[in-house]
Amino acid sequence: MTNLRKNSARRLYRYVLLLPFFVLSLCFVHAAKAIAPVVKTAVADTTPMKAFEGIYQLKSNQYGYVQITVANKTLIAKVIDGKKQFVLTRKSDLAFETLDDDGDETIPITFTKSDAGEITGAAVADKDQLTRVKDYKPVKALQLTADQLKAYQGKYEFDQRKGTFLTITATADGLVLKELWDNKEINFIAVADNEFFNKDAMFPLKFTKDASGNVTKVLAFNRDSWDKVKE
Repeated sequence: MTNLRKNSARRLYRYVLLLPFFVLSLCFVHAAKAIAPVVKTAVADTTPMKAFEGIYQLKSNQYGYVQITVANKTLIAKVIDGKKQFVLTRKSDLAFETLDDDGDETIPITFTKSDAGEITGAAVADKDQLTRVKDYKPVKALQLTADQLKAYQGKYEFDQRKGTFLTITATADGLVLKELWDNKEINFIAVADNEFFNKDAMFPLKFTKDASGNVTKVLAFNRDSWDKVKE
């Protein structure tokens, strides 16, 4: 019982001793809140719309370029040498948004600015980057022979989803890819050794060959690997 009284007395003593410091700290917190300035969340559109105009290159695809121009109070991003274009609506100083191909999803686009105030690029959601270029060089098609193009012909299987196939066929101007799950066809031109490109969809293909020069696989969009089927 004596120990219990002593422990209770000690707790009471600590409480009385610490109470002034606790009250004092509360006074400082309330005082700070009273004098704290109100922070405005609204961001002024200080960057002129004309500052965003220019040609931008996709980080994930060296052959993919879009040209951005001003149209009234929006920006138009058009695929160079292609038909696709996107309307960029301004949300704040450097933040814009656009709709995807289906028109049912909003894609945020956030521009970046240098210390000198120059627009240098943009982030497209969290999926890709755009870099503003000053020395744009148009993508030129390489002329390959019929035999060279036939080497890429064949049936390919998606390595991450077995049973999913596409075919590639040589044409007079390049290659045509056919998606066997929906019969969609996409035309490609040769742009480099073992590399082909569809300008409108900004769709790259990169082929891999073995030591004997036989095509073994193709990489689509720089991320999806397809193995050539031996028939």
